[in-house]
Amino acid sequence: MLEELYDKIIIPEFVFKESTKKGRRGAKAIKKWGEDKIYPVTDIRTKAALELTLNEGEAEVIALAQEIKADLVIIDEDKGRKIAKINNMNVTGTIGILLDAKQQSKISQIKPFLDKLIEEGIYISEKLYHKSLILAGEA
Repeated sequence: MLEELYDKIIIPEFVFKESTKKGRRGAKAIKKWGEDKIYPVTDIRTKAALELTLNEGEAEVIALAQEIKADLVIIDEDKGRKIAKINNMNVTGTIGILLDAKQQSKISQIKPFLDKLIEEGIYISEKLYHKSLILAGEA
């Protein structure tokens, strides 16, 4: 669905490696889909500085986005989102992608996707869950 929503998708190396680790759900599909979308971070100093506060994946997302002047970054963790916003980046997350997909009529409802995420152990606060449904016109 990402390719239907966004013009170009770039995946930092570490994020790709983490997403395709053996035993991870959907790893094979992600590997096949994403192997031509991998980009290395060349600004190692920025990445290292960001890793003082963020995990390696978030640090790579932000460092790479700065390098290539990305229009949008996808980060779910609050700390990473805050740092991306401080660096004047346009940020979305999984729920933002679902809202975009609904707005563009790629999906009819976000609620089943939110419920599935929660079922799979992804934490979504009750407040965010309800706000998302309101934004989607499902509340």
